[in-house]
Amino acid sequence: MASFLSGDSSNYGLSDAGSYKHTQDKLDEGACWYFSRKEIEENSPSKIDGIDLKKEAYLRKSYCTFLQDLGMRLKVPQVTIATAIIFCHRFFLCQSHAKNDRRTIATVCMFLAGKVEETPRPLKDVILVSYEIINKKILQQFIESSKR
Repeated sequence: MASFLSGDSSNYGLSDAGSYKHTQDKLDEGACWYFSRKEIEENSPSKIDGIDLKKEAYLRKSYCTFLQDLGMRLKVPQVTIATAIIFCHRFFLCQSHAKNDRRTIATVCMFLAGKVEETPRPLKDVILVSYEIINKKILQQFIESSKR
């Protein structure tokens, strides 16, 4: 506890070396989720898989926008949307964007955030609304063609 109060960064999962292995060890030990920008940028699993920082920033913004839209359509409070965004950020700290579909992960995070924040929505509703957002162009074309 004394090291926590004294500002010792080892309790926060931070290190000057910034190695991914060290960060992963800290996560495994149940440490806090605080990382410096440098650690996130240098140790990103997406970077290891060949995604540059600009593309990764775009992907992060993309799933945040998706979650905001999904949350608004599901009529959940903003705190639930924020929790879903945090869950996604935490997931992609340890997993690559190259190996995981951001919208699928975001959909799961919204479902879990609803449970955590005690504003649950039925899984079927979350999936249907997510599907509509992802495929809205296809759905619009289908609706237009069925009216003819």
